[in-house]
Amino acid sequence: MKFLLSFVCLMGAAFGVQAAEAPQCKQQTVEKSVIEMCLVKGAAFQHDIYTLKADKALIFALVDDYADKVQLEHTIPDGETLEFPLSMQGGKTVTIKGGCVPESKDGFESARICNFYWGKHQIVKDVRFEFD
Repeated sequence: MKFLLSFVCLMGAAFGVQAAEAPQCKQQTVEKSVIEMCLVKGAAFQHDIYTLKADKALIFALVDDYADKVQLEHTIPDGETLEFPLSMQGGKTVTIKGGCVPESKDGFESARICNFYWGKHQIVKDVRFEFD
């Protein structure tokens, strides 16, 4: 089910969303990995998209309705595998969790504040996207 939701959200980001302007992106470096959190604002009356990249590789793209509370789990297979450095935390599984929580002013959504953890590492800390 989690995979299906991720796939649907990613496909919507790839094919069905028209950006109103260039993405707003903020980068942070965590454990030698460059993490980029972006807001791709939708055109008028369209959903916004939130993306997370690690070392230029897309981890997810989610429409705003599904960005509040996110949890992705990855099981590291046995043997030689290509893994993100942040996934190598000593366990068999690693979880990315967090969200971009809405903030309201005068009854309207005025911003989203994003925080995400990759296992024990906070990879996105208080990234704020303001709305006009």
